[in-house]
Amino acid sequence: MGIKKRELPLVSSNLSTMAGRDTQLTQKLTLAGIHVNRSLLLRFAESFNRCDVTIHTVPLQAGQSNQNRKINACVLPLNEIAVGWLKKSSWFLPRRTMIYGIGGLKELTRFVDLGINVLLETSSYLSIQAAVAATQPLLSRGIGMCTRVPIAMPVKIEAEGRVLAGITKNVGSGGMAVKLFRNVAIPQNVALSFVLPGAGLLSLSASPRWYSGRLVGLRFQPSVHGKTLSQWVHEYSLLGCGGQRPSPD
Repeated sequence: MGIKKRELPLVSSNLSTMAGRDTQLTQKLTLAGIHVNRSLLLRFAESFNRCDVTIHTVPLQAGQSNQNRKINACVLPLNEIAVGWLKKSSWFLPRRTMIYGIGGLKELTRFVDLGINVLLETSSYLSIQAAVAATQPLLSRGIGMCTRVPIAMPVKIEAEGRVLAGITKNVGSGGMAVKLFRNVAIPQNVALSFVLPGAGLLSLSASPRWYSGRLVGLRFQPSVHGKTLSQWVHEYSLLGCGGQRPSPD
């Protein structure tokens, strides 16, 4: 039996006025929730509504079919049942469907090749707001050649005999942003190792460009992986755009 899409109410009927805008909410996206409760989907809907985006939510459980053929994003706990169900879903398109995964480092490492765009270690309202803020602009305008792809994956940083670790927030052809597990400064030249979903293990040299607490921006040094990174970003050019296909290079 198909699950009908349900449009959740806006946070306020005067949302556009509250945000200082005169325009109506026109952009519409569909968010599937796999094995999550409706209150979590409501938090996502409220957060997107604050960005002038109307969200249709589709709560799903394993074994249920779904008639929607264009789902822009999904949120799910990172476990075998939910991930297995996602992979079998006809609407799921790798590198097209935005994935919000709920879990920690252990779960992220286990499902790294799934291509989890945002890792939520908690389902709190603040965590969801941060996840939406990091992805809504991309869902609205798409990924350009210079834009970084939101992606969560473990990364190892070797720096002057020390080994540090973190989780990426985004990756582009020229660099990445990484949230370190410890608030430490790193030297100007470091070696990175990470598994890029769909591209395999990469080892690159990089240098820090900026810090914001435990978040650090790293610029890649020129390497033989430049073409691989550019192609990987291009493959994500329609992230969140349902069944569309990217144009050839």
